[in-house]
This record gives sequence, C-alpha cells and structure tokens, in this order.
Amino acid sequence: MKRPVLIWLAATFCVAANAQDLMTGPLASVSTQLQPVKTGNAQFVQKLEASQPNYRATFSVTKTSDKGNGDEGTYFLNLSDLDASSVTYKVEKDVIAVMADTKQHRKFVRYSENGELKSLTDRVKLYADNPDIAKALVESLKKVIVAAEKAYKPARTPESLDDLRQWLKTNIGTEAIGSDKYEQTLTFDQGNPLRAVFRRSEVGAKGSASTETYSFNLGDLSLDGLQVEAKGKRFELSLVAQQKQKLMGYAKNGKLDNVVQSFEIISGDADKIRDIAAAWRKLIPLAIRQLESRKPVFASMVSAQKYLEASVITAKADNRTIEQTLKPDCICTYIRRETDNKNNTEEVYEFNLADLAEKGAKLGVDKELYAIDLKTRDNRKLIGYTKNGVRQNYVSSLELAADNLENVRYMAQAFEKAVQICAQSRKSPVPTASQQARLDWIREQLPKDLGEKELTSYSLAHESGTCDLKLTVTQSGRKTSELVYDLALKDFNADATSFDVDGKTVYVSLVTKGKEKLVKTSKDGKPSDYVHTVKIQLGDLEKVRYVAEAFKQLIRNCVPN
Repeated sequence: MKRPVLIWLAATFCVAANAQDLMTGPLASVSTQLQPVKTGNAQFVQKLEASQPNYRATFSVTKTSDKGNGDEGTYFLNLSDLDASSVTYKVEKDVIAVMADTKQHRKFVRYSENGELKSLTDRVKLYADNPDIAKALVESLKKVIVAAEKAYKPARTPESLDDLRQWLKTNIGTEAIGSDKYEQTLTFDQGNPLRAVFRRSEVGAKGSASTETYSFNLGDLSLDGLQVEAKGKRFELSLVAQQKQKLMGYAKNGKLDNVVQSFEIISGDADKIRDIAAAWRKLIPLAIRQLESRKPVFASMVSAQKYLEASVITAKADNRTIEQTLKPDCICTYIRRETDNKNNTEEVYEFNLADLAEKGAKLGVDKELYAIDLKTRDNRKLIGYTKNGVRQNYVSSLELAADNLENVRYMAQAFEKAVQICAQSRKSPVPTASQQARLDWIREQLPKDLGEKELTSYSLAHESGTCDLKLTVTQSGRKTSELVYDLALKDFNADATSFDVDGKTVYVSLVTKGKEKLVKTSKDGKPSDYVHTVKIQLGDLEKVRYVAEAFKQLIRNCVPN
C-alpha cells in the first residue's frame, strides 16, 4: 500500500491532479464538513486520510478535554463496506454524532485508540456542532459510499487450478496485527498437487512462538464452510472439510496432535482476506472435480483386493507405531502389531467379508491417525479375535489405521465392492442330493475333543431314518460325563434354527416349535429333564454357519405337509 496522502481539515480542499478520480468530489465534501467541534468540556478535531486506491480511508477523531488531556480514535476501512442507508445523525447531549454502519453489521473496520489496535468494529462515528453540518455530512458520506462501491474492484485471481495454487502460495504470508505476528505459508506436494500443507506460527509480543501445521487435500474442502469472520483484532478465513469430516492432519510445534476438520488463515486487512477467499472459492470446485476424476474403479474382486492389500501399511504417530497386514480374500485375516511407550500388542482378526455390512466400512479417526472402521451386518459378533496369542471373545468391529489419508481414501469403496462380491459368490458346502448325504456331512463337521481343560466331543446317530436322531455329547476332564438328546426333527422349528456366538464360542441352536419341552435327555445313562433347546458347539464360525443351514434343511424335510 502506498503511503497515505494526508487530507487536512480546512475551509478549502486541495483537489487531486487525477480529474478522473471518482472519489475526489465526495471526499472533498466530507473533509470540508469535518470541522472542529467544541462541547461544554472538550473539543473534537477530525481529519480524513485517503489512501491509494482511495476507496480505502482513515478517519481520526481526537478528543481533547479542557484540562488538555487528549485521546485519538482512528478508523481504517474500505469505504465500500459501509451501508449508505445506515448513515444518520443523533444528538448526544451537547454534540451531534454522525454514524455510519457496515453492511450487515460485519466488523470490517479496524479501530485503534492512541495508536493501540483494538477489536474490529462495525461503525464509524464522527461529530458535528450543528444540525445543518450534520445533515450535509450525512449526505456527503452517502455519496462517498456509493462512489466507493463503484470504484472498489477486488483483486483479479487466476482461473486455472495450477495458477490459483501459485497465487495463494504467493499471497498468503506474514501478517503483523498490533503486537502479534503471524507467519503463514501454504505449500503443495510435488507428487500430488492436490495435497497441501498450511503452517502458521504465532509470535507474541514477548517473542514466544508456537507453530501449527495442517495437511489436507484440496479436494476435501467445502465451499459451505468458506467464510470470513472478525475475531478480535483480526480477520479469519475458515476452510472446512466437506460435511465437517475430520480429514486434516494436525501437528503442533512439530508433534502430531490430532485429526481435525478445519483451519483458519489470518489477516489484518479486510480486502486482502476477501481476495484470498475469492481465490479459494474458485479453486475448491476445480480441486473437487480433479479428485473425483482420480477415484479408482473397483470393477472386480481382484482390483479391490490389490487396492486393499497395498493400502494397509505401517502407520506411525509420535509415540506409537502400528504394523499391519491384510489378506483381503473372502475369508479375511488382519494382523495388527502396535508398539508404544508402554507395551507391545499383537492382534489378529479373522472374518468373512460377506459378514460385513455392505456400507460397514467408514472413515474415522483415532487420535492423531486416520482409521477405517469395519462393522458386521446387524452388529453381530462374527469376527474372531486373538490378542497376544490368546483367543478373545468374538467382536462385531475392527479398526485399520493410517497416518496418511491418501492411503485409505477409497478403502471404504473397495471394501464395499469386496463385500458385495463375496456375498454373491458365497457357496454352501451342504450336500443337496439326499437327507442321508446332509446327515453324513453334519457328522463330519462335529468336533472331537473341542476345548482346552475340559474336552467336548459330539456324535450323531440315527435309528429309523434320518428324522429321529440321537446326539451324544461327551465331556472329559477330571471325570467323564455323557449327555444324550433324542432329536425328533419333526418337533423342531426350522426357522428358529440358527448359529450364535457367545463370548469365545460358536454353536448351532436347535429350538422346538413354540419352545415346548419335547426333547428327551439322559445324563450318564439316567433320564434327565426335557428341554426345548439343544446347542451344538463348534470351533469354527464357517462350519457352524453351514451346519445350522444343514439342520434347517433336515428339519424342513422331516416336517409332514
């Protein structure tokens, strides 16, 4: 900005040499009307300084008391920010105040007292010592505002994405606002021009500095969140991720701290911050389109598998490292080894992709890392889980980690495709040839010596046909016990037959019609209580899924029409 040209109060006004200057006439009138104003106990001396471009101006009002104490208030603003319809005057005891408010009362006027910058304000207040001068000043100010609106031209910003990036990089810089200093830089990744890093160092009056760093993708920004606000002495331009998602990496003083949804660019100049906002307003739609054009197409299981396997890599934060591998077949294994300052853990998850909810993969955050959360259909606990080699309860969700959003940006879509394909391609191993074939297949799946301390074995026999069965459950530990169930399949409800998970165990539930106690039992050769539910435990989720299916088919074929 050029050095201000001082326009002093005087009965006459020195006309600028530029006859084409639309502001010369209106400003001259205002300056003429800004005369010293004497009140009962003080005097106001007012002056106007016009800058180049001269729609920017400074009004200063010095109030001197009868005792000689003086206070100077100064307003610096773009005159086009004032609302011509708001200009009015008001009698305040022994003086007349002439006031002009900004459009929509936005705090776009810088104000200082005795050279000390104060909070931004939305009003300019001048004075007159009689109604005629007040009315004339009101009319002149209105003309100044209209002329400024015509004269004000925002900076011309480029049109292409590359040029806009360069323009922003050049125009976002250090800002000195009062006693505070903000050093700001915007840089871009050479390998991925949509990846950007914004750094802001705040240097206080005592010289202490703190640095905040935000890493983000230009295509993740939203026009909806792009706005300029007055915060105390400064202007802040907020840039917000689409749908306010936490997509921005954040570090404080070089230390990874969190994942956030927004950051602010700071300026002390309303025109400058508006020009920067206008550049972002052009850039964001271009970046969104370019990011969308890079979106991979997962047309097959192979393409989804390749993306998933390549994307799940080591993730690092300041105090922890997560080594992870994913074998993304329909029967999937995810291994996660996490090392931090306190301990090391190894977790192994085993699950069928077809068991995941179709939209069950969601991008989330885990402190300073990005995360992909996977959930099962209906939140059923169908994911096998082992921690440090010890089998744990089945779970309904798991979390993959990443320290770079680009590694996992399209992981949800890849999982969605893989889930669809695995669900469609899932084939049942249950024989369809005959009841006997189904029964024989079930027998082959029943476990022998299941468990650790107490071993459990199952056997299934039939006496007359395949609809009347005997299930024998043998438990051996310190002593051996035997429980026998007489299964008349016609008494069972095929629709109620299911596989269930209880903690670390999976089992098939056979339930009688109406849960009536129709199943005869005997324990160690002696008659025992009748029951309505029979549970068959298996050690493998995939087995139990299809054993339940086989029993359903057996039961349906045993129920008389």
